[in-house]
Amino acid sequence: MAFEPTGFVADDMAKKLILLFIFEKMEFPLTDASISEVVVLNPSWLSYMDFRDALYVLGEAKFIHRSTSGTDPLFCITQSGRACLSHFYTKIPASIREEITQYSRDNKNRFKRSQEYTYDYFKNADGTYTILLKIKEGGSIDNMLEVRLKVSTRTEAVKATSKWKDRAPNVYEGILNILSDENN
Repeated sequence: MAFEPTGFVADDMAKKLILLFIFEKMEFPLTDASISEVVVLNPSWLSYMDFRDALYVLGEAKFIHRSTSGTDPLFCITQSGRACLSHFYTKIPASIREEITQYSRDNKNRFKRSQEYTYDYFKNADGTYTILLKIKEGGSIDNMLEVRLKVSTRTEAVKATSKWKDRAPNVYEGILNILSDENN
């Protein structure tokens, strides 16, 4: 008995269109890690290797732009990519377009937060830890806020960074309010 695939098997053009469609639906630039996560969590749309190939080819064709500054480059669809997608999006099965659309609705804010509110910590020579907290401007590599804090232990660093993504907007607003308060 011969094996017959039951799922959608994309040709090279459809694979590239699927990637363009993902960028279009997410509506903001994505880091390599973010787009990799989308692909890995949804292998029925595009395999990881096909994603890597499509990202390279679409970049060479100027359908996807890669920012060149910053430590974590951002990728986004270009006007040429949008024009191509508008002409050929029907090559993507409607069911996959619907899944991508729903996925982006459900996860867009989570990805945006994970890219806008970043953190890191590292051990210093004296045994203390430095925490680096950042808020990036939406879709940009520029920092709206960057804070370095020194703490005594790794436990304190982990605890502080674990709360950052949920509390970053309040921290920014609080600092802004304190600095703009005319009574002080």
